Amino acid sequence: MRRRALWLDRIGPLSAPLVAAVLLFGSSSFAPAQTEQLPKVGYLGFGASVPPTHFQNRMRELGYSEGKQVTVEYRFAGGRPGELPRLARELVEAKVDVIMAIGDEAIVAAKNATRTVPIVMVACDAVTTGFVESLAHPGGNLTGVTCITSELMPKRMAVFRELLPSAFRLVVIYNPENVSKSPEAARLVELAKELGLDAKAVQFRTAEDIERAFSAFATDRPDGLVVLTEQRSIAHAKLLGELSRRERLPVMHSFSEGVQAGGLISYGPHFPEMVVMATNYVAKILKGAKPAELPVEQPTRFELVINLKTASEIGLTIPPSLLARADEVIE
Repeated sequence: MRRRALWLDRIGPLSAPLVAAVLLFGSSSFAPAQTEQLPKVGYLGFGASVPPTHFQNRMRELGYSEGKQVTVEYRFAGGRPGELPRLARELVEAKVDVIMAIGDEAIVAAKNATRTVPIVMVACDAVTTGFVESLAHPGGNLTGVTCITSELMPKRMAVFRELLPSAFRLVVIYNPENVSKSPEAARLVELAKELGLDAKAVQFRTAEDIERAFSAFATDRPDGLVVLTEQRSIAHAKLLGELSRRERLPVMHSFSEGVQAGGLISYGPHFPEMVVMATNYVAKILKGAKPAELPVEQPTRFELVINLKTASEIGLTIPPSLLARADEVIE
């Protein structure tokens, strides 16, 4: 301290306070710490604002806990498709590093909002819709996971035929606003006719459309109904289950979510697996991977789910062969 005091005396009274301040605060050890900006993920969903647990759990497993290693901007349309374009633009304006888009309508909104921000999709059929150039080489700013409906439809129709071997009339109900569903509905009607069924497709956009369709079934009754499941039909899954039980009409879904909400049977990909696979790509992009270089993946887990409670309510006996193969039976 004596040596420092003598040095301050020699540089003069006016300079001494300045030098003292430099000694106290100029050192990097005393400088305020720089706060590192966290990477930011945008999550765009069609349905209600519910925690996407499969996404959040997988992000934590990959080392991205919200508020610690990553920030997540959530946007949910609340079942209102007209909101999706605005919400997608909000995510782009928030300068997110990557957008996770769930379902074809959300993917279209994100794709229209940006050509540069990476988009990781959970899609019904990314090839048919033209979301990517090919599965192996997606190109552009989109990648993710998709099921291939052309491969699933024959298997789904085989399950339907086994469920209702004496059925003659089939109705396919679908959302035409989803870019993958019109061609899927047309192909499914073709397959049904090849199996000897009298089949037709019915569109829906709202809950009121679904109610009108089921009211019409009371007089123009099919033997069974196939719902082309996607985010909008999942949002109305409870209503579909209630109406199917009221009309005592067997309804087949593409995803188990419809059966868990009261539907009869489903055959298709395990949706949580698709979300986990897409979340893996979100983490890879945060680490520097380019979406154009990440091949679009396909789900590996497919499941047959049967709701015996619904079967009992509509007076249907499930064939033992189907019950024996079921991955899940709801009682």
